[in-house]
Amino acid sequence: MENLNEFLNCYNEKDHSIALNNRNIYVSYSGDYKGNPINHVHNSCELLFIEQGGGEYKIRDQQYHIEKNGVLIIGGTDPHSRRFTQVPCIRYGLTVLPAFLQSLPVINSYMNVYRTHSPEEANKLRGIDDVTFNRMVSIIWQLREETKDNGQGKGDMVYALLLEMTIILNRLLQLEKQDISGMYKTMSDIKNYIDFHYAENLSLEELSRIFYLQPNTISKNFRKTFEKNINSYIHSVRVSNAVRVLEKNDISITELSEVVGYASVNTFLRQFRESLGISPLQYKKQFEQYKEDAGKTRLTWDIREKKKY
Repeated sequence: MENLNEFLNCYNEKDHSIALNNRNIYVSYSGDYKGNPINHVHNSCELLFIEQGGGEYKIRDQQYHIEKNGVLIIGGTDPHSRRFTQVPCIRYGLTVLPAFLQSLPVINSYMNVYRTHSPEEANKLRGIDDVTFNRMVSIIWQLREETKDNGQGKGDMVYALLLEMTIILNRLLQLEKQDISGMYKTMSDIKNYIDFHYAENLSLEELSRIFYLQPNTISKNFRKTFEKNINSYIHSVRVSNAVRVLEKNDISITELSEVVGYASVNTFLRQFRESLGISPLQYKKQFEQYKEDAGKTRLTWDIREKKKY
């Protein structure tokens, strides 16, 4: 556990966007004093711990309500939009890359925690008792302190804190541990391959050749393991990485589609719009406006009275 690649920041839009896609673990604290609506998607799984206020999230076409003492989990590459209806909406954020979690002993058998749950399941994370909620906030504070040096020499403590957080959430959600051997491991390997090779040929035939499995075996077991169609997952990873590129660069749509693995610009545009409801150019404009608005209405660690739990 010595070489964990942890990062931390308070709220900085540029760093936050980078962290959501590239960093193994990232802790944030933010409060919005306006609705600040946005459509978004990123590679990390995002956990939101609501300290005050509330609002509505739409994740993969399903509606979720957030409120004080609640936790919302957004699976990696799942498109989502939000609108704060009770402001200020003040929350802690913990983002973790799924591939990083899968590399950690014990935690990798609780990966069902780190996905978007059905609205019915998600209701189990609303109105959490003060003792449990405050303990999770305390863990976030400790993670913030432990990652100030980017994890130098403190990997074991970060792992212990993540494990405790995972077990607390698993108990609240009442999920069973997963058997991480056999087909689950193979499907996880395929999922990780997609995450890192999204710009390459990812046809079922190519994955079949690489992993020595029949295409229908991959398709059936991927859906069974992750509750997602494998082709839909490939598109979601590509769109998520397209968003990451858009947020950092000025790039033509043709070049962008090639960078994330699409041979057809029209296919890329269709998949992007299906995921986020807008075109890449509209997203770029929306994101720039969001950064400007959020910079005027957002609270961060540095201007908050730091209350320890």
